[in-house]
Amino acid sequence: MATESSKPKPPPREVGWTLQHRSCHDCNRRKVRCNREYPCDNCVRLGIECTFPPPGRRPRATVKRPSRKSQLLSRLSLLEEEVQKLGGHSQPQPPSPGFPEQQCGHQDSQNILNVQSWLAGNLPADQSMQPEQYEPETRGDTQPPHQTSTTLSDEFGRLLLDQNNGTSRYVNRRTLTELADQVKDIRDLFDGLSSPSPSGDDASTPGSAEEGQNETPFIFGYRSLASSLRSYHPPQKASHILLRAYEENVAPILRIIHSTALRELIELAITKPNEMDKGSEALMFAVYFAASSSMTKAECLSQLGETHSSWTKRFRFCVEQALARAGFLHTRKLIVVQAAVLFLSCASHPKDAHFVWTMIAAVTRLGLGLGLHRDGGHFELGPYETEMRRRTWWYIYLLDVRTSESQATSHQIRQGDYNTLLPLNINDDDLSPDMTETPRERSGFTDMTLTLVRCQILLSHRKIMQRNDPATGSQYEILQSRLLAINECRQTLDEQYIRYCDLAIPIHWVTATIARVALARLWLTSHFSLMTAEGFQPDLWPEQCDILILTAIEVLEFVYLLETHENTTKWSWLFQEYVQWQSFAFVLSELCVRPISPLSDRAWIAVNRVYDWWNGPEAYGPGLMIRSLGRLKDRAAAARASEVVQSPLTVPIEDGLSDAYIERGDMGKHPEQLAENLLATDTASLDIFRGVVHDMGI
Repeated sequence: MATESSKPKPPPREVGWTLQHRSCHDCNRRKVRCNREYPCDNCVRLGIECTFPPPGRRPRATVKRPSRKSQLLSRLSLLEEEVQKLGGHSQPQPPSPGFPEQQCGHQDSQNILNVQSWLAGNLPADQSMQPEQYEPETRGDTQPPHQTSTTLSDEFGRLLLDQNNGTSRYVNRRTLTELADQVKDIRDLFDGLSSPSPSGDDASTPGSAEEGQNETPFIFGYRSLASSLRSYHPPQKASHILLRAYEENVAPILRIIHSTALRELIELAITKPNEMDKGSEALMFAVYFAASSSMTKAECLSQLGETHSSWTKRFRFCVEQALARAGFLHTRKLIVVQAAVLFLSCASHPKDAHFVWTMIAAVTRLGLGLGLHRDGGHFELGPYETEMRRRTWWYIYLLDVRTSESQATSHQIRQGDYNTLLPLNINDDDLSPDMTETPRERSGFTDMTLTLVRCQILLSHRKIMQRNDPATGSQYEILQSRLLAINECRQTLDEQYIRYCDLAIPIHWVTATIARVALARLWLTSHFSLMTAEGFQPDLWPEQCDILILTAIEVLEFVYLLETHENTTKWSWLFQEYVQWQSFAFVLSELCVRPISPLSDRAWIAVNRVYDWWNGPEAYGPGLMIRSLGRLKDRAAAARASEVVQSPLTVPIEDGLSDAYIERGDMGKHPEQLAENLLATDTASLDIFRGVVHDMGI
């Protein structure tokens, strides 16, 4: 009782006391309902003093905004980190978060000046970022054409290498300029020359995802994300069979992987599959896919014990999933790009044509990101890496041209977009990863000769097709300019490569034949492009028609021989990707109007053989072109059937390809000066040929 008497008594409640707007302190602390009268019932019952908060709103808790200087320091720190990533140089360390603000006024200003100086190139010579003007090294006629100094592609960037994980990244001058602009903006803000409230988004920089984390399942499917691909590795015996098939069927045509590195890769896959990284696994499955695709149906069944279709489908699934697991669209590793190029190069089925054409655009972008369009000699790379980068870029270039032609579209890579030199004419044995000096080129046939022949033909084709401006001269002058360029290409190929070919060796014969067929195709294309152009006057060259059809027939004969001869069938996977549809269409257009003759009989034999092969079980056909060509063939057959007189075959299929289209002395004369005994022909075939070209969308 004494305790209760000692508690202070609350004052008596006054009559008319106004209702409080908030609960008393004690009720609010105990989380009980308060009647908000003074004193409240709870406090009266407990016998404690009742106190209320003063009237008015409770002040809001204010969030302290970072000062402008701390924001600038944060943005500067992020930019300095980005500059260090780009240049790999030791830059001044940004102030730590706990650094007293009064001490960093001079330090952060100096940091800004250092970054600006680095971006401007005001550093020692070995650290300068000034662009280098590209001057192609003298290597005969094997380097790509000179680039003009007025294009953006002449600006030389920097290749950033990470030796720890084998990644690289190419950064152009525009990226460095944007960084310099950001540093200048920060400098202006620091000096109080711009807006005082920088946006919070300005300081954000895109994070670089860890390799392999950003996978691309939307392209190759989601199954790769769930399980390992180790169970899809072929048995040891099958691996050796596939390796041998790759070395015989694919490597002579597509030497994108060094032979020693290839054998080490397969050996690692057989003995230590757990030690393979994702990029190596993708390249391994690309090799298996290429090898199985190059084998015939009988070879797959007899040597591997399963059908050709089952092996190619299995390895296609594996290489697609392996590329997804390796972060294909985010990769900065050359080995992943090599795997993609090898895979797309051997996916030659017509149903894959659009897929390959689409994917080569992504591969080209990846190559640009790795700086493959810039020659490695300007980045002080080793001879081995420089050579492998050159090979990869030129195989991308060849694939871009091939897929563009199959889809009747323009090429993605344009002349002037690159300065990467052609690969060296050497054997793989002349090159090793530990080399410090560039190997000397060989004068003779090497592992790279066939690839170099293809590249030279590509460059010549680009050069010839650019000579089509009517403003530069008449149609005759344009044609003469093209024929002169073709003759120069023939001389270059003969002097550097063809004269070293031993025609008794299959791959040598294939190289020489591809060169001659390609020259004939260039000669035909030069005429076809003018024949289908607006304003062409067909009466100028009626005498040339017999030479044109004879050349087109010989092209079809040799293409058929390349694809079907027992000594060259192992490389037919490449030949069937280059369908000579223009020659085929031109011959058929002539057969629609020509009477039966020894020449037309020979043409019909060539046409029937090639067309049957395109539609045969072992071949894939010309894809999008087959329907238009089939209709044209039916039209020519109907015209032939309407002939009353049936002439016997008098002209056999020859084994040699005539050089008449190159070496004729009268080719340099004006049409009026040509021999009068050359046969003229009806121009109706030209109208048919133009119609077929229009239907095909070319």
